[in-house]
Amino acid sequence: MSLPVMPPARIIKNSQSLSQMVADLRKHSSIAVDTESNSLHAYQEQVCLIQISTPATDYLVDPFPIPDLSVLGEVFADATIQKVFHAGDYDLATLKRDFGYEFANIFDTMLAATALAEPAIGLAALLQKYFDIQLAKKYQRADWGKRPLDPEMLLYAQADSHYLLRLRDILVSKLIAVDRLENVIEDSAALARVTPPMKDHEEDFWRVKGSQDLKPQALSLLKEINHLRELIAEKRNVPPFKVFSDKAMIEIAATQPKYFEELGLLPSLSPSLIRRYGKQIMPVIKTWRENPQPVLPRTNHRLSDRELKLREKLSDWRKEIGEKEGIPSNAVLSRDLLELIAHHDPQTREELARVMHNYPHRFDRYGQQLLKITKRKNR
Repeated sequence: MSLPVMPPARIIKNSQSLSQMVADLRKHSSIAVDTESNSLHAYQEQVCLIQISTPATDYLVDPFPIPDLSVLGEVFADATIQKVFHAGDYDLATLKRDFGYEFANIFDTMLAATALAEPAIGLAALLQKYFDIQLAKKYQRADWGKRPLDPEMLLYAQADSHYLLRLRDILVSKLIAVDRLENVIEDSAALARVTPPMKDHEEDFWRVKGSQDLKPQALSLLKEINHLRELIAEKRNVPPFKVFSDKAMIEIAATQPKYFEELGLLPSLSPSLIRRYGKQIMPVIKTWRENPQPVLPRTNHRLSDRELKLREKLSDWRKEIGEKEGIPSNAVLSRDLLELIAHHDPQTREELARVMHNYPHRFDRYGQQLLKITKRKNR
C-alpha cells in the first residue's frame, strides 16, 4: 500500500477514551465515518470497527470491549455536525442494526462523484485521481472480527476515513461550479432517512440461487437441505456459503439421491465435502422422502399496470435528461424517488410537491416536466 505517512490513529477501546473522543467530535462541524464488518467470516455479521476522522485526528473505535456506545449515537444524530461517508448505505444499515443509531446531516462522496459524472466512483479510484494515493485491496475481504487486528489492517482502515473530508471539499467545489450541490445534499439526506437497519441473518431458501427454476417437489427438498446448511453454519459460526454452495444444494434437490454413493456424481460436491457432510445430508433426504412437506408459493407484490407504465415513462424521461445534462440518470432522479412518484401518481402541482417535499431543489428544477408525465390526459 503506497500511502503517505499518516499521524498515528487513536484506538478507542474503553468507555473513558470513547467519552474523550466524543467530546472532541462535538467541536467539529464535520467528521468522516467508515466501518468494517465481518460478513464473509461469521454466521451473523456485525460491525467490527468504526473509523472516524476529524481534520486533525483519526479514531479507530473497537466496539467489542465497550459495553455502551450510545454516546456516539448522539453525534450521529446531531444535525449541526455533518457526517461524511463514501457509499454509506451499508455503513448506515449496519450501524442502525447493531447500535440503533439515527443519522442527521449526511454527505455521501459517492453520490457526489455520481452527480459529477466521475468515470470511476469507488473510493480507491477517487483517492488515486485527486491525491495520487493507492489503497491496498488485500484487506477488503479480511476478517475484521479477529483480535488482535494486524497493524497493517488498522492502517488500511484508517486510510478509508482519513481522506474523506478533503475529498468532500474538492467534490463540493466542483458541484457548486455545475449547480448540483443541492441535488447531492437531497440524495444524502434521503440515504440517511430511507436506509433501513440491516436485518439479522434469516433462513430463507428462496434466496438460494436457482431455487426459482425448481419444481415443487425439488423445492420441498431444497428447503430441508438449506435448513441443514443453516444449522451447520450457525454451529461453526461461518456464512452458509462456506459450508457448501447454493449450486450443490440445487443439484441435491434436483437429483434427490437415494444412496450415499450418488453424492459423488454431483459436480458441485467435492470428495472432501462428501466426507465431511455426506452422513448428515443423506438422513435429511431420507426423512424428506418419507414425509415431503409442500412448499407454499412465494408471495410477490405485483404492481398495477398503471404504476408499471408510469415507472417506464419516468425512467425514459430521466435517462433523456441525464444524457442532456451529461450525468447518470440516477443523479437526475433516484430510483426511490422515481418509484415514489409513480406510486402516488400526482395529478396536480400541489400533490407532486407533497410527494417531493424532501426534494425541494429537484421539485423546482424538474417539477413541471414531471407533472406533464404524470398527468393522465398526457399519457
